[in-house]
Amino acid sequence: MFDGIAHRYDFLNHLLSAGIDRRWRRKLIRSLSEARVERVLDVATGTADLALMAARAGIPHISAIDPSDKMLAIAEKKRQASNAQDQVVLKNGRAEKLPFSDASFDAVMVAFGVRNFEDLTQGMKEMQRVLRPGGMLCILEFSQPAAFPLKQIYAAYFRLILPLIGGWISGDNKAYRYLRDSVLDFPAPQVFLGMLAEAGFRKLKEDGLSAGIVSLYTAVK
Repeated sequence: MFDGIAHRYDFLNHLLSAGIDRRWRRKLIRSLSEARVERVLDVATGTADLALMAARAGIPHISAIDPSDKMLAIAEKKRQASNAQDQVVLKNGRAEKLPFSDASFDAVMVAFGVRNFEDLTQGMKEMQRVLRPGGMLCILEFSQPAAFPLKQIYAAYFRLILPLIGGWISGDNKAYRYLRDSVLDFPAPQVFLGMLAEAGFRKLKEDGLSAGIVSLYTAVK
């Protein structure tokens, strides 16, 4: 499915979020920069927007994985066009079986990818495994605002408008219906924080961004 929409993925991300997705990613990167991490893993990197942003922020070693070869092909073109060839390494891989040794990274980050894990619990355990003790986890994921009338507007946008526009531009209606369903079905913030605790994380925190449209989760191994 992601191979099929790779050619329009970046364009639609920015269009459907009105460009605010860049601001959300920068917020995540600031959290890592403040922690002064050096070895970072970007899980479900897609076309490597977050990994390349981390490189521009000065993080020296970034491994970025994704199971979609066509997404990675676009990511590689972007990497080659950047000044980050020595900082970013791209690799095909899945969250449920990360191809790295225990305690390999100072931080793990995911932007809008955890809801796509085939096995969410196993993916969280794997991210915990590859983090060093004291390492930081940062996750950006869509949430659902609770305040009226934003809650109703957001629900209408996700249920009706987003699948229509996304399907029309990408040529894959099924993919953007999946996006809608995966967002609406994702656990509420407090439930997700509980899952992170069960996976072995502590110092759990959730920051609602853009009036609760997106959540930034941070945790420590």
